[in-house]
Amino acid sequence: VIPPLSHIFPQAFVLFWAPPIWSRSAADSWPRFATIACPPQMTILTLASAGKGSQSGLLTTDSREWGIPESAKFRAAHTLETTPENEELLRTYHPALRFYDEVYVSHPQYGPEMWLVHGLCTDTKAGGRAVHPFPEDRKDLYPWGRVLTPRSPLKEEYLFKEGINPRKLLSPDQLEGLRELFPAAIGARVLVAGFLVMLFRSPSDIQDIYETDWIMEVGGLRTIYDVPRVKVRADTIVSESLNGSGCLGLRLRMPDGKEAITTMTHGFVSSPRPSRVVSMFSDWTLWTKSALRRSLRRPSLPYPCALTVVQNSSNSPIGKEVWLATEKKRIGSISHTFDDPSPALPYPAGYRHDLSLITDDNLPALVSPPGYPVVSEWASYSTALAGSDVYAVRMNTVAGRWLLQGTIDPNAIRNATVIGTEYLWDRTARSQTASLLWTTAEPVTPAIGGSGSVLCLGMPTDQSSKAIVFQNFEVQCYSSIDLMTGKSKDMIVKAGFLLPESLRSCTIVSSQDQHQHRQRDCNTFPRHSRERGESDRRVSSAV
Repeated sequence: VIPPLSHIFPQAFVLFWAPPIWSRSAADSWPRFATIACPPQMTILTLASAGKGSQSGLLTTDSREWGIPESAKFRAAHTLETTPENEELLRTYHPALRFYDEVYVSHPQYGPEMWLVHGLCTDTKAGGRAVHPFPEDRKDLYPWGRVLTPRSPLKEEYLFKEGINPRKLLSPDQLEGLRELFPAAIGARVLVAGFLVMLFRSPSDIQDIYETDWIMEVGGLRTIYDVPRVKVRADTIVSESLNGSGCLGLRLRMPDGKEAITTMTHGFVSSPRPSRVVSMFSDWTLWTKSALRRSLRRPSLPYPCALTVVQNSSNSPIGKEVWLATEKKRIGSISHTFDDPSPALPYPAGYRHDLSLITDDNLPALVSPPGYPVVSEWASYSTALAGSDVYAVRMNTVAGRWLLQGTIDPNAIRNATVIGTEYLWDRTARSQTASLLWTTAEPVTPAIGGSGSVLCLGMPTDQSSKAIVFQNFEVQCYSSIDLMTGKSKDMIVKAGFLLPESLRSCTIVSSQDQHQHRQRDCNTFPRHSRERGESDRRVSSAV
């Protein structure tokens, strides 16, 4: 006979909590959780086993409904819809899922279900369902290898009575609530799969949370902790004549009729690296790896849309001339910026949108790559967070006399999936920023030269698409941590600041002939032809 827990642990505070994931079998379509009571210093939760397979996560199957394994793998790779009947088959045979020991399915409370995997996401979809990373907790920072007693949840329950919808932007009151709960935090990530990742300056701040103020859940979202690691991919090139590299965004028409082309700010100003003092309080191993990678000289970008800019002595991009790097063609000069970059602190200090405008009397046309949708208007952030299809594109410019028709460049487009939002704040300056986060099928490959490219709502096969944000930076996130060795694997998440409303009120300018070209049959041999209304050559660029 097992005595009551109160007799075994008279001073215990035992918290039973279930994360927003479940284990599901064909016979039981509802989530089943099993909890294990334990001493107050730890709380353990396991997912109930539903038969043969992994003890946690979605189970595999030995079913031969899809034939022999080779046939099942082929069918899984070409299945466009996930149903309760084929879910286990997809988990077992799909190339984006079958190599993982644990695969989960998100709770459908706030939107479409998603696959969740521990490790690097090598695809954005499996069976028509988005594949998202399962965020890794910093178990390596647990004191004595385990977390202590979680504090009473009364305060967070009071501040977040209505809960947090991860598919919506946080309200000002919710942001204030997070700052009150976590005074040492410098930001937060809200993942649509049902996770809240609180961001701190150093691992020591996270250890303090585990030891004194551990919070497991806020607003119905599982809460984990991390230190932000931000990378920018339009590194400043210091020389006497040129400074900066990146890519063009969109050509816009302002309400007053003037036109401008967007680009990122950080490629055209000085971007200090973290100081030695700051690095002492950061993750030493990861910072060292990053510093070694940055010390390698990158080759110049071979893309005609790569940019260079004539340098001046100021850390502001205003007044700098922007040129196409490979075509030696002047685009214009930067006449307006939405940022005030810090000359001493590393990125993103001083950045609000990482966005600047290029103006000139003779701006070049910007068009989508051949065979891909025309970017014609703006999309709402809520639609992107709701699980709609998105992709990233590096726009083309024109520089010459010839136009290449019937050609599809597979490197111009990257399929993507929006995984959440990120908020960073500075209590001293009383400033904050918000960004969208998304992943591609290349979780460890940085998009060098892709800063300024466009995240669009839609599919590459559509006639037209809508712009959401521009890519500004990349975030390194843990995909797995080995508690025995301390080694970790990182994945790259792309990020773009939310745009100023004054910019979203502008009209996106696209070539008048592009709509006609998009309607033509692209399944033709590439050919050069002269266009009566277009005397320039379209130049493609890779993301």
